[in-house]
Order: sequence, then C-alpha cells, then structure tokens
Amino acid sequence: MTNEQLAKSIRHGMFGSRKSYDEAMEYAYSVARATGETAAVMTAVQVVVNTIAEMILENERAEA
Repeated sequence: MTNEQLAKSIRHGMFGSRKSYDEAMEYAYSVARATGETAAVMTAVQVVVNTIAEMILENERAEA
C-alpha cells in the first residue's frame, strides 16, 4: 500500500483538515477547551495521531 492509498483509507470525507499539524492540534485544543474536559479530549486526539503515525511507519516498513 502506498502512503497515498493509506491516507485515502483513513481519511473521512465528512470532516475537514488543516494546513499543518500545528493548526490541526490548535483546533483540537480549542474544541477540547470548550468541552471543559481538555485533558480527556486531547488524550483521545493524541491516541488517534499516534495510531496514524504507527500506520505510516508500518506502511514504510512493508514497502522496504
């Protein structure tokens, strides 16, 4: 699987994206702060980010 294929397989068309990781994380923080459960929400966001990072690394190893 190419990284493009991987990206397409995990992308959800119902939601947007941001131009950079930093912008995306700032958006997540702003939403988290609005919930009053910042730590819980950001933990969930970071689990998703780490899972995607692992998928990318696994994909790179498979292509090697």
